[in-house]
Amino acid sequence: MLTPVPQDLRIALARYADARIEDARRSTGATAQAVEDATYTLCVMTGTREISQALSVADSMLGVDPAEAPAGRLHTGPQQDDRLQTA
Repeated sequence: MLTPVPQDLRIALARYADARIEDARRSTGATAQAVEDATYTLCVMTGTREISQALSVADSMLGVDPAEAPAGRLHTGPQQDDRLQTA
């Protein structure tokens, strides 16, 4: 597996986050497809098959401590709470 350039990985993570936010706000076929596309891209870039693994591997590749990863990011799926967190 080729290791992605950190900037490309950050862009893919941002696209995934944007797609998830838009899909949570106003779910349509297009927003669901955007989430699916972003998920696929991250899985390919990280050599994984599931988004939770892809996010974890991406964090590792970027040197992010799992304790400092965005809250709830590794918990994807129907049970996820997509509300914005405030500091």
